Amino acid sequence: MNRVVIFSPSRYSLYSICVTELLRRNGVEIAGIFVRKLINPNRLVSEFGRDGTRLLKKIWSKLILRQHGYAPKNYETMADLLYREQIKIKKLDEFETHYQIPVTFCSDLNAPVVVKGLQNVHPELVVFTGGGLIRETVLSLAGAGILNCHLGVLPFYRGMDVVEWPMLEGHFDRIGMTVHFMDRGLDTGDILRIQSLEIGAGEGISQIREKAEPVMCRTMVTTCLDYLAGNISRRLQAEADGKQYFIMHPRLISIAEKKLKSKFK
Repeated sequence: MNRVVIFSPSRYSLYSICVTELLRRNGVEIAGIFVRKLINPNRLVSEFGRDGTRLLKKIWSKLILRQHGYAPKNYETMADLLYREQIKIKKLDEFETHYQIPVTFCSDLNAPVVVKGLQNVHPELVVFTGGGLIRETVLSLAGAGILNCHLGVLPFYRGMDVVEWPMLEGHFDRIGMTVHFMDRGLDTGDILRIQSLEIGAGEGISQIREKAEPVMCRTMVTTCLDYLAGNISRRLQAEADGKQYFIMHPRLISIAEKKLKSKFK
């Protein structure tokens, strides 16, 4: 049986819960789950520096409302995915209670407790569902590597706001996600799968991001299973083929939204 470790940004992450449960149901041995602690001053400072005031919205939707923040839509949301797959787990701790999967909380996914845990487990693969940058020491202990699903089409769109940047630049065919291996760079590791995201008439940026969440979950799970079964190969990503993007200014987001709306006129 394949031994896989999960990295998570929060015990309440719906994405982490869904990926973990769907992998487990498909016969993957979850050898451990490492979860970043929420109450961490250094983490708050770091994430506020990256996201600014958007962090408050993120906390409200991801940690407080969770699946209750999703209204019925004509596309699948994370709440729909939880319901259709009958996933009853509410927080990652419950995997230890129900299935005896070790759950370890850490200040950072590069912390000594994570390093020691990986040394003891010797995973075949690590599945990253969020939680910050990973350093070389942890990368070297991750078996075949650490899989991440990046909400952008690599190698063209690395970094932040890579749903909005292709809209601004008129590349609507490059809105999607990429499952890739993490490396020392930012979104520069070997590619396993690129999944495009269909855009519907009348959908705005927030709706597209919401629609992408369950697609990311299913894409991550199927790609992980395919890789473990030897049905998919790594593809080298040339760093020169793309570039890194940063957080988009609100005025540019407004322009990108207008370009999105004009696409369907």
